[in-house]
Amino acid sequence: MAAPAPPKRFALLVGIDLYLNDSSRKFENGNPVSLSNLQGCVNDVQAIKEFLRNEFQLSKPSVLTSSVTESIDKELAKPEESPDRWPTFANIKREFDAVYDHARAGDLFFFHFSGHGARLDPIDGSPTRSPKEPSLLTMDFCCGNPAVRGWQLNVWLKRLNEKKIQIIVILDSCHSGGSWRTGGRFRTPEGWITIPNLPVDKEVIKETTVRSNNRDVQLDKSWSINPEGFTLMAACGSNEKAAEITINGQAGGAFTHALLAYLKQNKPSAVTVTYRTLRDQIAQRVTEQTPKVYGRDRLIFFGNKEPFSATPLVVKIEDGIVFLPIGKIHGVQQGSEFTTYPPTSEIAFAIDYVDNFQCSSRVSFDCTETLRRHHCEVIPSRWSLGDGTFQVLVDPSPGNKFRGALYRCLKNLIVSNIDVIVLDGNHKPDSNLLRLENRGDDGIYILGPEVLIGHKGPVRGLDIKGANIEELAAKSAIALAHLARFGQILDLRNGPFQELAPFELKIGPENNAPSANPFPEGQKSRFVFENIGKSELHFTVMVLGPGFHIQQLYPSQETPETVPPGAMRSFTFCITIPYELKRTRTTEEGLTHRDIVRTVVTRGKGLSWKSLELPDIWNADQVERRCRNSSERDVKIVSDCTSDFGWWVEDREIFTSSA
Repeated sequence: MAAPAPPKRFALLVGIDLYLNDSSRKFENGNPVSLSNLQGCVNDVQAIKEFLRNEFQLSKPSVLTSSVTESIDKELAKPEESPDRWPTFANIKREFDAVYDHARAGDLFFFHFSGHGARLDPIDGSPTRSPKEPSLLTMDFCCGNPAVRGWQLNVWLKRLNEKKIQIIVILDSCHSGGSWRTGGRFRTPEGWITIPNLPVDKEVIKETTVRSNNRDVQLDKSWSINPEGFTLMAACGSNEKAAEITINGQAGGAFTHALLAYLKQNKPSAVTVTYRTLRDQIAQRVTEQTPKVYGRDRLIFFGNKEPFSATPLVVKIEDGIVFLPIGKIHGVQQGSEFTTYPPTSEIAFAIDYVDNFQCSSRVSFDCTETLRRHHCEVIPSRWSLGDGTFQVLVDPSPGNKFRGALYRCLKNLIVSNIDVIVLDGNHKPDSNLLRLENRGDDGIYILGPEVLIGHKGPVRGLDIKGANIEELAAKSAIALAHLARFGQILDLRNGPFQELAPFELKIGPENNAPSANPFPEGQKSRFVFENIGKSELHFTVMVLGPGFHIQQLYPSQETPETVPPGAMRSFTFCITIPYELKRTRTTEEGLTHRDIVRTVVTRGKGLSWKSLELPDIWNADQVERRCRNSSERDVKIVSDCTSDFGWWVEDREIFTSSA
């Protein structure tokens, strides 16, 4: 039987320096619409093309560019490229259709656009509800041809996504509809007023299959694109400008330049670079614009894997003090230790000050230099559990050598004081402590309080065995440390919260189906969030799963969902049971598994909760391993604080039957 063909990679790179203007499109006052030429968009495309060739051996991307040429009459200037390679609406659509025709499930499609963007009046019958439609302006837009409106690009991308083609979109363009007149170069038109739509714009609706916008969840985050199944990076926020810069005489987009600079220094073939990490690093390198990433932001760049390790945090260094963007509300305690990412250096530093939203550490000069060489990225190396002592009850049968080895291994993973206590008659089985018991086959069971474990009996999904005492102790310690951090995050629901929650939550079976306890596997549930307060709220939904993993469920990007007063947000999700739990050997009858759907709400500031994420406990010993398949999530979607800051945590438990 022949082996399946390896996945293919497709790329469409669009760069528009020269915009054609022939007075076909006019403002309401009759004046012709025109677009100023840009200088760095074609350079962006050439740089991206070279990078893809060198790093990913993608030798034949589709390229549509319009280079500025010298012409006495600028109105009659034409690009030097062949007309079939011009970035017109027709040519861009042709290339999308070609990818759809030739790509298959498992292939990858990369789309990069550098050029002008703007907000246009909506077309009659378009699926958007906003008064303006963010759009990519094609080379021939001013000649009476359509722009690529965000919702239309979304339709094209969704067609590919439905074929299970992996999609990456990078837009180095504005969509703020700017009216600035400055000395800088920005990728947004200057001084534009309302532009009437032409019949050709309306024809786009007839030619495009548009689905109803009444989705379960409103995810139009950027460019009217709903990137639930793919990854979108944008150069700036909706009210910002995407700048052009000149370095060593070469013009280019500030965003694209920073993106490539980081990727060339940290080659994806050698270093784990996720879109989250990339966004954070670009943000450190550009000014007056905020790079955004939406959709599947945990993936490795140009790959289909997610890293096991904690998402790196980008720190700030000022006067020998390292500031991390996490604090008490992220479960950080004084003494927690962090190291560089990747963890290739011997440098580690301990947190000596923690407030609600950030923490800091005074470090040596050598440490600051090492951090800068690692692009100021850090990951946790040892968590502190606070002033108390972490106590573990241990079955006496493994012996003193095992208990000594377990203590040493735990000290390498946890900062706090540790007691390894022999399990005897002084501790009842329902003790609030974690405990290790001999499994009878040279293996170890871990048991603990039901409020932490989620059920009576041993932790499921674990097979703790070792070739010797040291290996058995090391595996046990990793699982115990994982449970300790999980419990620390679980306890965040205990507050303190200063006032009644200004929101209401509803979680129940979809379509008013009868409520069951427990739910059958695959049951669709509907989540509804309503802001009943007087201020804007920001919320994120996390899932604390039965495998002791913690992952963000909603929204799909790292940043929280913002909800105005009186507004609602809703989405539908379903729960599946991980394979490792289904195959767990157990004598328990009526086996159920607990998922905790946690809603974290803030007022006055939207915060990231990426530092809370954990892998499943059976993968905790592989946290250093490069990556894992990202397609099997158990739950799936079907810096300064203001004085008015508030935060709340609300948990809902859902039990699912494995029968």
